[in-house]
Amino acid sequence: MSEANNNVSAPAKKKVYWVPLESSPDAMNKVIYSMGVGSSVGFSDVWGLDEELLSMIPQPVHALVFLFPPSDKLEEEKKKIAASSDNKVSPNVWFMRQTIGNACGTMAIFHALGNNQETLPISGDIARFFAKVNALSPGDKAAELEKDSAMAASHKVGAAEGQTTAPSADAKVKHHYSAFAIVDGDLYELDGGMPGPINLGPATDVLKAGARAIKSRISHFNDTSVEFSVIALGPSQSD
Repeated sequence: MSEANNNVSAPAKKKVYWVPLESSPDAMNKVIYSMGVGSSVGFSDVWGLDEELLSMIPQPVHALVFLFPPSDKLEEEKKKIAASSDNKVSPNVWFMRQTIGNACGTMAIFHALGNNQETLPISGDIARFFAKVNALSPGDKAAELEKDSAMAASHKVGAAEGQTTAPSADAKVKHHYSAFAIVDGDLYELDGGMPGPINLGPATDVLKAGARAIKSRISHFNDTSVEFSVIALGPSQSD
């Protein structure tokens, strides 16, 4: 019998893409409510990072979501920090790698929710997903997300909510998302494109500490025309 077929390679796995999520509290709230998060919490815009404007945000804030343009310099710096032995990460940090194309917005939502599971009204599909993946590695969490039709459907609900026409799923997007949350007394930046979470040091107030960290991130950009946005997860504004 010929052994020629023994050298045939398995077909390459096709990359999964989702339609990019608009940086909009309405879109993000559509996602989390579809997942099963209770309506007593929700996302709201952060209009500025100065103390006076931060005081207008519904509190307590559980996490921040930051939208920013790609920067090779910033990305390399973050990768170096994330991989450093000096970057001490609590085992209680919930982190998932991003393997789905254009899903960074919903990835930031997962990081915001995943690191606040004990304090948020979580049930339904998102509670089921967390129960399934909480003990898995960041890569295995991502693999489970790729197979989860309910999570994909919740993302799709939010992606259809944007005020602008949604691009195709495999379109090249111009911005990226990360999330900020406090775990075991330290502030973390959670970016699924990084090797792991980035410990930004001790903190007690995610809104104030996250705002300082985001200001530091923004300082990497010299172009004043560059657009950023910050969205906070806290009490629902409808309550």
